[in-house]
Amino acid sequence: MRETIDRALRRQRVAAAVAVAVGLLWGLAARWVGSAGAVALLTLVPMLVLLWAMLRAFGRPGTGEFRVDEREHAFFVPPTGRTSYRWIVLAFATYTTTNQLVSDREGLWWLYPSLTGPLAVVLAVALWRRVPSVALTPAGITVGDPLRHLWVPWEALDPAVPFDSYRQSGHLRLPVRNRNLVRQRGISSRRHTVVETGELDATPGLLAGAIQHYAAHPEHRATIGTPQEHARLRSALAGGA
Repeated sequence: MRETIDRALRRQRVAAAVAVAVGLLWGLAARWVGSAGAVALLTLVPMLVLLWAMLRAFGRPGTGEFRVDEREHAFFVPPTGRTSYRWIVLAFATYTTTNQLVSDREGLWWLYPSLTGPLAVVLAVALWRRVPSVALTPAGITVGDPLRHLWVPWEALDPAVPFDSYRQSGHLRLPVRNRNLVRQRGISSRRHTVVETGELDATPGLLAGAIQHYAAHPEHRATIGTPQEHARLRSALAGGA
């Protein structure tokens, strides 16, 4: 698990560095071309790319399955290999900040960079630290995300409450009954415990089914992370015995 996550993190760090460089260069280029006829249309490209990234954020979910890590006693899900919308947002925030800082300083010129500058810094730091991931262990659920870290023990979940719809939203809301047991750091909701599934390499249905299964069947938690339990889980979720 650690090796897979570390490889994904190295890839994400490279992507974050490229996003900052592209945003910086495009912001300078947009200022240089100014209103030079058709060339000025190039300044609209970042807006189109940002729109594309937002559409992807709610697009096709992952199609993979749980990976088994016997050493860590975990079933885990790494991030997908697709382009992340967060990288695009970072590039756009860097572009907007750079473009405004080098433009003619008239009126409220400082407004955009005062908003997008801190956003770019926060995103760059977050993408450097953590990738999207989920791990199920005998003790509970660990959720990694660039902007937050979440730990939910099985005892905190209510197995009688069905999961909210996740197919269109890209988010899986966990049915937490005891919030005092949940630990979370970073930017997150204090009212809802949510797993963002859009960038995880597993189908949302598989993730929801596995979490709900172990919430309702504590007798199977101790063997999480073994190939035998993984096979049993797949059979149970498919309707087997």
